[in-house]
Amino acid sequence: MKLSRAAAIAAVSAAGLSVPASANHSWNGYHWATTGSGLTVKVNASISGQWPTYVDGSIADWEQSTKLSLGKRINSTADPRKCNPIAGQVQVCNTTYGQRGWLGIASIWLTNNHISQATTKLNDTYFNMARYNTPAWRAMVACQEIGHDWGLDHQDENFSNTNLGTCMDYTNDPTGTAGTNGTKSNEHPNQHDYDELVTIYSHDDGSSTATASTNFGIRQVGKPVPQGPATSEGAGNSPAEWGRAIHTDSLGRPDVFEKVLGPDDKVITHVFWALETKRANIE
Repeated sequence: MKLSRAAAIAAVSAAGLSVPASANHSWNGYHWATTGSGLTVKVNASISGQWPTYVDGSIADWEQSTKLSLGKRINSTADPRKCNPIAGQVQVCNTTYGQRGWLGIASIWLTNNHISQATTKLNDTYFNMARYNTPAWRAMVACQEIGHDWGLDHQDENFSNTNLGTCMDYTNDPTGTAGTNGTKSNEHPNQHDYDELVTIYSHDDGSSTATASTNFGIRQVGKPVPQGPATSEGAGNSPAEWGRAIHTDSLGRPDVFEKVLGPDDKVITHVFWALETKRANIE
């Protein structure tokens, strides 16, 4: 099934309807350590309401990559407000996080420069509003934030540009039907995303930071062990908890934050701000 989906997307690209020629949107080189055969990682989810449809759809989309093996979503009993990470795995959560200005956030924990755990949060405070309570917005944000958990960055960060046909593209109109951003849907990955995953996960790090269980434990900050996250605490829900801003989006809003946990440990948080959020209102 993976090969047929990839072939179909490649055919669309060949017809001149899809993606740029080469993959170049790794998120600052962030990636899970692997042995070169691809990334096998579990995706846990403490989700409710309409989200199972969109999270499951996103997982299925991303698993079309020849380098990702994700399996089915695993139901989690984690408190979605905290969305505490699981060592060696991915955790996805939704709840009403409040009018904090963001639709979704993705956080990755780096241990010795490799992702060792990751979370995605989806903010129902905004998705309960008419503007964002649509299949297209839900699909795009879930797909994009989970895509960041693999180490992908955006293909384009201009909200007004023509849609590239990938969820890793900022837009004012994810459906592409309103005509304001062209005609392509930004609800799913495209071949450019799959190509980048091949680039990211084809080299051998000698070991993997993904694990099928949580038995390697949480290590103490600063201890010289080869792998394992430094903390089991969630990344928080506001800039005050995310550390220092290290990147801004095309509207001048800080959208990537770095919090140092120890000599070899940090958490990086990527923020998908709501369209109406102003830079002056980010606290």
